[in-house]
Amino acid sequence: MPTANYVCYLEAPLEKVWAFYDDIGSLFKVTPPENHARLEGAPVPMQLGSIYRLAFTRFGVTVHLDAEIVAYDPPHRFQDRQITGPFHSWTHTHSFAELPGNRTRMIDHVEYELPFGPFGKIADLLVMRRQLDTMFAYRQKITRENVEKAK
Repeated sequence: MPTANYVCYLEAPLEKVWAFYDDIGSLFKVTPPENHARLEGAPVPMQLGSIYRLAFTRFGVTVHLDAEIVAYDPPHRFQDRQITGPFHSWTHTHSFAELPGNRTRMIDHVEYELPFGPFGKIADLLVMRRQLDTMFAYRQKITRENVEKAK
């Protein structure tokens, strides 16, 4: 199963970074705008067992993804897992660690598998991994802008 790790060092205290990610609304800030992400249904507080129905529209095609919070350990970690959606499987672990000097290390660890067997593996090599790299680079940029700007 493919995995990806994205590490980001932030000039912001752990509590501020956690507060940003603990709000489901931040997901739509850190998702690249071309994905036209939206939450379907009322927002619920993030906690163990919370389920979010998300919709993404790109190139005129809308894809739905239902994600459940399967681990929740404030302010250090939470994990979401796709229940239904475009991936064969998707688990995303968000980890946060306090560093000296009021800094925070944020790690996004993703384990995923595309559908369609060997064709999915080829699509991962040709397209998906680059899209993930681009998406998480954008995510880190927007996170910095939101948590570092007013220390």
